[in-house]
Amino acid sequence: MRSLTLTGAAILTAALLTGCGAEAGPTAENVPGLTADATDHNVADHFNSIVTGTFDVESPCNGELIILSGEERNQFTLVGSREALDAGFWLHMEFQQQVRAIGTGLETGATYTLKDMFHENFNSPNEPAPHFTYSAHGTSHVTSDLPGLSFDIHFVFHVVGPSGKDFKVTREVESVTCGG
Repeated sequence: MRSLTLTGAAILTAALLTGCGAEAGPTAENVPGLTADATDHNVADHFNSIVTGTFDVESPCNGELIILSGEERNQFTLVGSREALDAGFWLHMEFQQQVRAIGTGLETGATYTLKDMFHENFNSPNEPAPHFTYSAHGTSHVTSDLPGLSFDIHFVFHVVGPSGKDFKVTREVESVTCGG
């Protein structure tokens, strides 16, 4: 077991040494902050959108087509150098989507409410790096006014692309549950 006293002392010592520089004495005025090279290298582009529309989903419980209308809210963030982003490359990507919709089953006439969340991200240590990680996961919860027609769909997908090797799917889970 690791000693918390030694770990705390090491962190405190590192913090004190970081705060002291050769250019300043103990009473000199130092303005805390990142250096220019730490702040100027990467930038973040953020995009938001709200889209309304109509779409259809096939029920995994009874196979009927459900026509849904609703709204999707999207948030998209890209991080990298300005040159890389302008060329369509990035170090980090994050996408979040939330969908809310209501609809009707074409065969049963049942009323459905959909709540869906989707998230994906991509990370690479630098732009020319041949290794990366990518993950996506989503959950859809669909409720119906008729017993037994509500359902949940959940998936998780994670890939690691190590240097000089084939990418490896490290996690892939999908589940569909009917009930309620």
